Amino acid sequence: MERSRLGLDLGDLRLPAKEAIRAASELSMSTIEIPSAAGELSPEHLSSTGRRHLARYVAGLGLDIAALRADVPGAHFTDPAGAELRVERTREILQLAAELNVSSVTAGVGALTHPTSGEASEVAMQALARIGEYADLYGVSFSIRPGEDSVDALAGIVDQLGCPSIRFTLDPAALVMAGRDPMSLVARFPDQLSMLHARDGTAGGAGGTGSETRFGEGDVDWVGLFAGLEAAGFSGACILRRTDTQTPVEDIAIAREAIAGYVRPVQRARSSRSRG
Repeated sequence: MERSRLGLDLGDLRLPAKEAIRAASELSMSTIEIPSAAGELSPEHLSSTGRRHLARYVAGLGLDIAALRADVPGAHFTDPAGAELRVERTREILQLAAELNVSSVTAGVGALTHPTSGEASEVAMQALARIGEYADLYGVSFSIRPGEDSVDALAGIVDQLGCPSIRFTLDPAALVMAGRDPMSLVARFPDQLSMLHARDGTAGGAGGTGSETRFGEGDVDWVGLFAGLEAAGFSGACILRRTDTQTPVEDIAIAREAIAGYVRPVQRARSSRSRG
């Protein structure tokens, strides 16, 4: 983890885009993740000029873009209509990422299996295969955030797909809240982890789900997790996230301070350009 970039997801700050980017810089982050499924930084709202201005503004504050986030509300991979929408919206975001020279698009995928049989959903498999083809075309990885399916089920799905452009974003809080062990994902896919979403949560189980907490106040074993990531040679971006709070900037600042004990961030190469 010594070479990891520390960053945040702009959407968690709930600010206009420019204010959120500036806040990331003021929090001494080195990278950002951009929510691009909707809003002012989505493909349909960013003209060619807007895309150039965005890239210059981010770089001018000493930041880079680790990933675009393609979470499409209500569009489930196991539902034919939802899956079709996910494929098309993800294609547009993959293209945007390529134009911005961003190497990864992340997305939560929900369940990819049938709840009773545990078998991979054919609809989901077809949708992921098409997204994998687009990812290959644009030279951008599609990094899924699992939370509901078992690691064994995910392994079967990834093996069937056989697409190197489909990778994993580790969200330990999502796994803990679903009653799963984040280390199981690290152990099974050590070479396919592209990013860490560092947020905490309480454990779920016995049919219930946990809840998100401030960093260090939940049930994620951060000492064990970072040791496992270090052993796996992980060097992807570490995105500090806080999705369920009224004080996101404060909570992310607390997380950044706490995580310094685990991660030696990449030194920021600040631009000499004025911030004005």
